Amino acid sequence: MNLSFIKYFFSYTFKSRTRQKLLFLSVVGLLISSFSLMVVQGIMGGLQSGLVARSKTVLGSATLEILDKPQVDIKEISSLLLKNNIKFVPEYEIELMIQGTTYVKPIILHGLDFETYMPEFLADKDTDHIVLGSGLGRDLRSYFGSKLIVTSPSHTTLVFTQIPRRATSFVSDYYSSELPEIDGIHGWVRLAFIQNLIRKREINKFRIYDSSLRNIENVMNDNNFQFLKLVTWEDKNATLVWALGLETKVMLFLFIGMSFLIGICIISGFLIFYNKIKVDLSSFWILGMSRDKMMKLIFIYGQLLSFIFSILGVLLGIGFLSLLQSENLVIMPEHFVERNIPVKMDIISILISLGIPYLFATVFTYITFKLFKNENFSFLSLIKKVG
Repeated sequence: MNLSFIKYFFSYTFKSRTRQKLLFLSVVGLLISSFSLMVVQGIMGGLQSGLVARSKTVLGSATLEILDKPQVDIKEISSLLLKNNIKFVPEYEIELMIQGTTYVKPIILHGLDFETYMPEFLADKDTDHIVLGSGLGRDLRSYFGSKLIVTSPSHTTLVFTQIPRRATSFVSDYYSSELPEIDGIHGWVRLAFIQNLIRKREINKFRIYDSSLRNIENVMNDNNFQFLKLVTWEDKNATLVWALGLETKVMLFLFIGMSFLIGICIISGFLIFYNKIKVDLSSFWILGMSRDKMMKLIFIYGQLLSFIFSILGVLLGIGFLSLLQSENLVIMPEHFVERNIPVKMDIISILISLGIPYLFATVFTYITFKLFKNENFSFLSLIKKVG
């Protein structure tokens, strides 16, 4: 009889000519809430993770910065990193001034030891001379083979100590990450070029390109390298990480507000629904079902209705995101980085999309149920009125 009770009220809610449209709209709104929350999280997460991934591809997931240079044994550190299968490249990073034909711009030039490791983003580039960020190349009005003059204000010549050191090179290639903060100021060159400019055979950091930092942390802990400082990408970009987190929190806050409004509709819909089914409950009472059992089944029905439509919204959201992610749906213009809308789906976003709407629906359904349960109505009186 329990299953028949639930099936009867499902039919009453969705098939009956006298079904309550407000309750129907409330549960559909619950579905739309779960669907929207899943889609927005998926697209926003895809955009955010794509931005972070492109930045880490160039800047690495972390850097080992050298603090006390006289005590540094470069070969020892390199051998330990290689032994632990860590992708890294010895680097000398320096801020310089770079001049094209007539334009002068600041540049962060990375002198990389390509013999140790070739970063993936430079694997198909010509690294014989300087690889410029595409934005910086446009600002300098340069082209392939253009002559470049690099000046280091912090290093002076041996004879004329007031004159900054300069070096000449050429544009061998360009790199575009589609991130203005990288393309507009960064450049990459062989380590020997930087060392020749500063007249020192040294590096100032190891750039790590491993996605997991567990190995590098183990190496640091086991060897107690006091002269090295591990700086993660998140540490260097703390403002961006905070802004992305705030964006996610604001989005969740807006959807919590939307779920609250849907909860108010659920209260109104269930109150009208409970008032209409009192006579039907009298029929079940005549058939021998106790009042307590009916109340228990009514509560289960309300929770089941909320859960089904919440999970249905999540499933529809997953299906829609999968469609956006498919190669058959190319909707972005050609000048965008990705022709498909970037999508990120994980278990956390699924649980949030299911949990927030369902939590509000559960709370408001319970409130409505308690109001109905506390009503002092008599099944016998209802039957007499029908008669």
